[in-house]
Amino acid sequence: MAETQVTPWDQVNVDESITETDQAASDNLSVQTPVGRFLCTVVECGAVENQMKAYTCYAANLKMRIDKVLKIEQAIIDNGKPVKRNGEIVKKVQDIAADKIDGVNALYTGRFIFDAINLYNPAEKDAMKNRRLFVAKRLQIITPQATTLPTSAWPGAVGRQVVVETDHNTWEDKLTKEVKSNVKVTWDGYDYAANGGGKTTGADTSFNVDEFDI
Repeated sequence: MAETQVTPWDQVNVDESITETDQAASDNLSVQTPVGRFLCTVVECGAVENQMKAYTCYAANLKMRIDKVLKIEQAIIDNGKPVKRNGEIVKKVQDIAADKIDGVNALYTGRFIFDAINLYNPAEKDAMKNRRLFVAKRLQIITPQATTLPTSAWPGAVGRQVVVETDHNTWEDKLTKEVKSNVKVTWDGYDYAANGGGKTTGADTSFNVDEFDI
């Protein structure tokens, strides 16, 4: 193995400036999905098989990059102190103080939020279809007047902005009975980009009408 050459520190100059924003961004290196309301851009939308309990369907697997934090989960403050319940700090999604916006955005922008939208299956329940159409309209891949949702609409989601809301999700493992948790997009956690200061893009109507609709 070649010997590593060590340079004396007095011959090295790697001084760097650190801003308040840099400091805030380095406070937490977690890549966990944050809880809040975000303006995002869809960067990937792939078709994956999703094995349900009663049937298997395709799902549009969305990978969304956070462009801007609109609201974030924070401690509830009362008289200058965090509110506690059973010894734990109580948090909720709140607006961000003006003097903290830059730091919060430095911490969370560029992270990714994931969600899977189940696509059409004859065995699905109405609630599944309602959510799919709800999301498709807010992704602006169909209009509110659309009479079909073509398969080809879903890859058209890439590059589009949308507002996304996330929250804590807990469940009990059926085998181990262990209570597990994660953060996921809420059932109705989509909104039009314009409601988050993003760009509005009309739905693409240049679909191949011969394609199979799902």
